[in-house]
Amino acid sequence: MLVKEGSANANKAKHLHELLKRELESNKYAKGDKLPSVRDLSAAYNVNKSTVVNVLATLANEGLIITEAGKGSFVQEMKEEQKQIAVLFFDTVSPFRVETEILAQIQKNIRSGYFLSLHDTAQNYKVFERKIESLIESGVKGIIAIPPKFYTPKSSDAEYLNRLLGDTVPLVFIIRKIEGVHADFFSMDLDKGIQKAVTYLASIDKKKICLIKHDSQKFVDEELQGLEAACRKHNIDVNPDYILEYDDNVETISSKLMSILPKVDAIIGPDHTLCSLQGVIRNSRKHIPSELSIVGINDVVSHYFSPPLTSVRFPVEKIGVNAIHTMIDRLERGGAADKIEKNFIPDLVIRET
Repeated sequence: MLVKEGSANANKAKHLHELLKRELESNKYAKGDKLPSVRDLSAAYNVNKSTVVNVLATLANEGLIITEAGKGSFVQEMKEEQKQIAVLFFDTVSPFRVETEILAQIQKNIRSGYFLSLHDTAQNYKVFERKIESLIESGVKGIIAIPPKFYTPKSSDAEYLNRLLGDTVPLVFIIRKIEGVHADFFSMDLDKGIQKAVTYLASIDKKKICLIKHDSQKFVDEELQGLEAACRKHNIDVNPDYILEYDDNVETISSKLMSILPKVDAIIGPDHTLCSLQGVIRNSRKHIPSELSIVGINDVVSHYFSPPLTSVRFPVEKIGVNAIHTMIDRLERGGAADKIEKNFIPDLVIRET
């Protein structure tokens, strides 16, 4: 008999807890309203007073009410659910990468009610895909991502991601995108950046330009388009021998650069690559900038070159701010609005090189 009574009391407590919680979450009471007394709740729901006290204590622990000795229980302001936005970068710790600069802008501009979870995708597409799968399973609200650069996804990959995301989990790509995936996209228009750099070099009478390619195909295509367009405009010949492929092995680029340095009067390339090539450039004994002008791309480590590099500055602030604002707008407004795609034109920052 005692067991049955205990079970009955437990069921009554559970029922009363669920009922009061529904009333609180449905805003039956306004913030600060006083709940009925323990005696009144006990009589209204036919439960003993100790059960009511326990239920009110549970609601207080859940942050729904506050109980004041001798005064009663009062409605707390409802706690807003913290919504998770996942950020998928291949490197979130290096202080010398554009990705880290963009992440700083995203963190700076996130609104209350949201939090970021950071994920390293190891520059591997399968890791990237599995991470998205697990995040969606865990209930992530939105994803901001940079796809791995050394893999070209197939149409089946894009279709699979679209099925995973559905209409409920918005995705924002930055820097690079995956064709066919329904996502917003923010990046840099390096075509226009290279045109600015070449126009500047032409204005100081530099006409034999070496281009060290970027390490991402999107930007390689834009670099070549910008170089050809600007050189046509300024009557400068594009010499294929002066266009160097990016290589993770700096020694490979160094040997190629050494062979053409005597012939060129300008270099354009990623700033981190140029910083690694300082020794080779110094050994050419060309005076900077009178005999050799140098323009870096990104402007993340430009000050590590001596003298500091003139740079095509990656628009990290615009990309980061637009990425997080667009994501939150998608989450708060919902709907199937047209996707946004913007390639921001970078500034050219002129320094001693």
